[in-house]
Amino acid sequence: MDFASQDKLLDYVRDNYEVFDRFTFDYLFKRLLADGYDNEGAKDVILYNCALSALVMQERLYNKYYLKMEADDEISPDLMELYREEFNKRFFNEN
Repeated sequence: MDFASQDKLLDYVRDNYEVFDRFTFDYLFKRLLADGYDNEGAKDVILYNCALSALVMQERLYNKYYLKMEADDEISPDLMELYREEFNKRFFNEN
């Protein structure tokens, strides 16, 4: 990816161009929304400037979850469920 050719790529996009998990996608997407992009514009910035995993493509783009997101949203329900599962495994698993 050649960032030198970009006139005005936002630092947080440049610093997080590998978007292999939903946490990173949500972070970047909400930052773009907060900076004034609409949902389609934020999606386009990420699509054109970032490397995306299949999981992110399906869970956030193909399923159009990005259309439901807003800048002031809390952690998304699917990520909260993942967080709780991992927390429970680490702290309450007897194995």
